[in-house]
Amino acid sequence: MSFIRPIFPYPAKIPSWFAGHMSRSLRELPTLLENIDLVIEARDSRLPLTSINSNFDKLLLSKKSNSNNNKKLKGKEREKLIVYTKRDLGEKIYENPLKKAFKNHLNQNVLFVDTRSDKDVKEVLKYAVRIAKENEEIIPDLRVLVIGMPNVGKSSLLNALRRVGLKKGKAFRTGAEAGITRKLTGTVKIYESPSVYVYDTPGVMVPYLGKGVEGAEKGLRLALTAGIKESLFEQDAMVDYLLWKMNKRLIDESNLNDNDPNKHQTYLSLLPLPFDFKPTDNLYTLLDVLSNRLGFLKKGGEKDFESTCNWLIKSFREGKLGEFTLDEFPKDQLKQKEPNSLTNYNQDQIISIPQEDENELITNHSISNSNDLDERVSKAVEQYLIQSSTITNKSDPTNSSISMNQQKKADKRAKLEERDNKLRLKGINVPIRTYGKRGLGKGSKTGEAGKFARSRR
Repeated sequence: MSFIRPIFPYPAKIPSWFAGHMSRSLRELPTLLENIDLVIEARDSRLPLTSINSNFDKLLLSKKSNSNNNKKLKGKEREKLIVYTKRDLGEKIYENPLKKAFKNHLNQNVLFVDTRSDKDVKEVLKYAVRIAKENEEIIPDLRVLVIGMPNVGKSSLLNALRRVGLKKGKAFRTGAEAGITRKLTGTVKIYESPSVYVYDTPGVMVPYLGKGVEGAEKGLRLALTAGIKESLFEQDAMVDYLLWKMNKRLIDESNLNDNDPNKHQTYLSLLPLPFDFKPTDNLYTLLDVLSNRLGFLKKGGEKDFESTCNWLIKSFREGKLGEFTLDEFPKDQLKQKEPNSLTNYNQDQIISIPQEDENELITNHSISNSNDLDERVSKAVEQYLIQSSTITNKSDPTNSSISMNQQKKADKRAKLEERDNKLRLKGINVPIRTYGKRGLGKGSKTGEAGKFARSRR
């Protein structure tokens, strides 16, 4: 099968989406964390790596460091739980390897949840209730803060926890597009005895997706899962990328037996296509046939490709094209393993694997398919964490909560100040520039953060 393009034509321009409410949310987080006992980071099962925002871990680590230096603080150290939502839409085969990888590298506990399943939701609830019971004497009511990227299912998770814990209806607004929650919500109880309260926060996008192919691919993956503002990407580029990914999986699984549980249905059988339709890498060939079959026609009988693209994207998001994990865990990355590569990353975040265990993994990774998959996922997680940390540091070395546009403004101001200083040295009277301070400063006790902090007094 050589019909597929070896390299996808990614868009040259990589847009960024870091709205004002996201910047404000990041600035307020340090204050909010002072009164939080458990942090739940929600991520998308279809994007186990792309839906990671490394800024959250940096804030939690800095807060942990400050807490360790404050001898007046009492009680248990703040815990963090990773919850992958939309479990019904991602590929189940990656669940256990991802749990092992994050436990090994970051010592983080991971759960996978379908918020419509009471059984899955109870696992998250049990985790929070266990912490509440263990610390009931020093924490009268457990406070849980839910954070995550836009549209990963934070509000849906909280509504599900309330439904299972108290048998009550929705308390948080949800929607299919990114950016529904724009400010911190008030406290909502999800469990009676012991008392457990949750807070929802706005989804926070990473300020910079990266450069080149990697940044463009992240953007397209987020756009397909409605994790970023859709208008930033051309619709046909999104659908073309989806077709390319479906063809890649079709080729990768072509050698598997039909009875193999790891083999997925192809788009040839999931879409309403003619029986004799052949796999194609040409988007408009697919749209031409689908428009006819679905009856998407404009006046005069012209085929409506825009409506067909909308239908394809909606079908993917609703799981009608099968379980699909967009992030990849390629086999060839095992050959690129570098000794002691973990030492290049923040040692507070990644736990080094003992040398003897590392050698054992390298020697035995080919013993079984299960071990091979564990190793592939572990390596992919390790590389992604290192890469995301580097991107964050490069995009903003001083403050990870500002966007590229804000950085450009800061650079421009610095140049103007430098020019003014040169003029003053020449004896020219130049007035001091003043810039209006917008939003809340770091550690501010006003606004939503202030209300939240005062609620615990």
